[in-house]
Amino acid sequence: MRKYFLLLFLSFPFLTQAQNIKGPYLGVTTQFQNTWIINDEQYEDVNYKHRFTTKWAPFGAVLGYKFNENHNVQVELYHSNQGEKFDLVDQDGNKAGEKTIDLEYWNIPLLFKYTTTGTLRFNFQVGPQLGILRKGLEENRFSRAATYQVKDRSFTIGPGYHLMASTEESDRARDTRVGMFNEYDAGILLGAGLEYSLGSNVILTANLRYNYNFVNIRQEEHLEDYTRDPDYYTLRQNMVAGIQLGLNYLFNTGDGRTKARHQE
Repeated sequence: MRKYFLLLFLSFPFLTQAQNIKGPYLGVTTQFQNTWIINDEQYEDVNYKHRFTTKWAPFGAVLGYKFNENHNVQVELYHSNQGEKFDLVDQDGNKAGEKTIDLEYWNIPLLFKYTTTGTLRFNFQVGPQLGILRKGLEENRFSRAATYQVKDRSFTIGPGYHLMASTEESDRARDTRVGMFNEYDAGILLGAGLEYSLGSNVILTANLRYNYNFVNIRQEEHLEDYTRDPDYYTLRQNMVAGIQLGLNYLFNTGDGRTKARHQE
């Protein structure tokens, strides 16, 4: 038993040094992402096909605090381009047009972050995210007439352009059928990645990010208009997966020995 107490006593200075790496940090980020609109109410017999859609979150800012070498909390603010493109198909599965959903958000995640030790180290992140809609557009373009059978009802949609929803009041003033988007979004964000210390204060980060939101992108609870769209919608949500790169500056309040150990 004395051996264990002696070992703990001898290791205590090293544990104390690990906890002395602390302080606030600031950073900038950018993110290349794959974006989806998930229709939770209709998975089968749909008249659209998902298209692989990539967007860019060009700029983000990070404000965080390291409680010690392992435990961090950070808040971010980043501009995120989201949405998805779809192929609209007829009842035989042949392409008849395209649906485009373009969304721009200011996203604000609040994250708990766990970081391993060393010059090159792993990190894991989790926390809620709030989204504030900046701009939104949903449109259908049919290149030809398409025939459908939905809910025991047969109908045909002719070629043409249909604006389904917009954040612009002028668009809704011209056409009362144009819908509205929810101004806020909320979900959970998960992340994991690598960090590399370029010096005692400058940190390069590379993370894989995933977030799934729980709020309907549209204000209307149920959408069904077979003169302009062959499908019905009740709940559509944002889903994003991306690669984030960042650069942080740590205002380290630990002592010189801590900084030296952090670089080893």
